[in-house]
Amino acid sequence: MLEFSYTEAHQTLLKAYLSQSEQAMPYALCEGYLFATICSPAGIEAEQWLTAVSGGDELIAEEQVFALMALHHDISERVFNGSFQLSYGIAEFDSLQQWSQGFLLGIEHFYADLANAEPLTDELRQALISATEQLGFFSLEQTQIKQFCESNNLELANFCAEQHTIANEFAPAYVQIIENAAVASGLYNEEID
Repeated sequence: MLEFSYTEAHQTLLKAYLSQSEQAMPYALCEGYLFATICSPAGIEAEQWLTAVSGGDELIAEEQVFALMALHHDISERVFNGSFQLSYGIAEFDSLQQWSQGFLLGIEHFYADLANAEPLTDELRQALISATEQLGFFSLEQTQIKQFCESNNLELANFCAEQHTIANEFAPAYVQIIENAAVASGLYNEEID
């Protein structure tokens, strides 16, 4: 049986591969994308997300594929045991921004249909929208956030820290919100993959 423990060696290998490849996603973007696809109500085949992450790299080495599978497994374990937290703090804004951008990229294939499904209760729809907006918040440019803070008399560092805290409160519950919305929507079978 294959062992999918995600190690520092895997992380080092992936960061090197993803940063050297012109078509592959940056590492933090990859993490956000994988989080979103793991939460997907439709399930995504490994080949599909591997192609997206690698940018369709047909020459990707076996050890790089294995490291990506280990990362996917690690994120999946944290998602389904309810311990998922963002990998980056506000001091790592560029990585945090990429994570949020990857998250938004990963939900593209299901979010709009789910959020607009007629059978959803207002409460469930609002939970889905709020959680998604919060997890995608840091995809904004720093200048946009700064302008918002200035026009609302908010201190930038405190505001960003609050948004990060709220995102981390939504992160472990996101998969459950998606599952509840998917079942209620009638768009998916009761057995969510």
